Amino acid sequence: MSRALYCWELGAGYGHTAAFLPVARQLKSLGHDVIFALRDLEYAETLLAKDRFCYLQAPIRWPDGRPLPPASSYSGILLNSGFHDATNLYTRAKAWQSLYAHLQPDMLILDHAPIALLAARRLNIPRAGFGSGFLSPPRLSPMPNIRPWLRVADKVLTDTENQVLNAANSALERMNAPPLRILADLFDLDEDFLCTFPELDHYRQWRTANYRGPTILQTDGMAPVWPSVGAEKIFAYLRPEYSGLEILLKQLRASPWSILVHVPGTTPAFIAKNSSANLHITPHPVIISATAEQCDLAICHGGVATLSAFLLAGKPMLVLPFHLEQLISAQNIATLGVGTYVSAESKNPNYKAPMAELLRNSKYALAARKFSKKYAGFAPAQQAIDIAERCHTLMQSPYIKGSS
Repeated sequence: MSRALYCWELGAGYGHTAAFLPVARQLKSLGHDVIFALRDLEYAETLLAKDRFCYLQAPIRWPDGRPLPPASSYSGILLNSGFHDATNLYTRAKAWQSLYAHLQPDMLILDHAPIALLAARRLNIPRAGFGSGFLSPPRLSPMPNIRPWLRVADKVLTDTENQVLNAANSALERMNAPPLRILADLFDLDEDFLCTFPELDHYRQWRTANYRGPTILQTDGMAPVWPSVGAEKIFAYLRPEYSGLEILLKQLRASPWSILVHVPGTTPAFIAKNSSANLHITPHPVIISATAEQCDLAICHGGVATLSAFLLAGKPMLVLPFHLEQLISAQNIATLGVGTYVSAESKNPNYKAPMAELLRNSKYALAARKFSKKYAGFAPAQQAIDIAERCHTLMQSPYIKGSS
């Protein structure tokens, strides 16, 4: 039996773990052991206990509450994630190496896990990236500006990358591992599972790639139950930390629509305060496929998997991004003509007006249905099988470091 170790280091929510779960089940059916090293254990038991997958806490940098400057490139994201401090970077990389030594994996599957990748530079086992395009930057130096609406000097991009590169190479030297020539060498992978559609790739203008299609998060959960009051059906998947949440719910309560809202982990008191005859709130996941089929409009923060589920059902969307990855996704949605977005910087946001426009103007639904028809042949179940079989091949083949 071979062992695959899934490593998740950056990001939030249960989407990362849930996205890999279908692949993990396929790997298990092929006779492989799968262990999850997770940034966030909050939903680990809920998601993984049924299949008896083992999980543990990943070595991560805990936020210290200090405000961070906005990142203009993937290098800037790494700088904000702990790559500014060579000593702390080294200690976390050593913690990952300790995990590897104890678990003895035959393959690493890395989901937004740059320090886990750094720690694995000397391992003679296959490494695969897994996730949306945002998690796998183009192999360029310097890495490109991911805020193209802002002017960022090339020198700023280069200086940021050099700072990250120097810290990474300092840690690698202490681990007796070969240095990185450019930062993109960190992503020296045997396979890169880009789980998105090209239209939703955050770096689509900088590369051509073999796109695997999105990971549709889950089929488990409760069946959607819509309020009987209201005509058109709106589904919203919202995070409790979203700053505009209560303003949005207030506007939804005053609307003529039937609205079902999923807010993970919310409390009974919050539900009682913010519900109404036309607005029901649940802390429990709902069946995405059924919800996408039944709703007329979806609201979410811009995760690629969620966007894709509703696009495949041909439904228009209102996106409410509150970090950079989501903002780029929201802009891609607007470019496709299948929806619009409200930025987190909006003062006194009017959510009701764009929702009314999305429901009234048929061009958005038509564009969404056009997208749905384009990818009508996409099968998430087959995607999981294909990825698992590729991992199986990598684990079964003789491996020479540096080959792919």
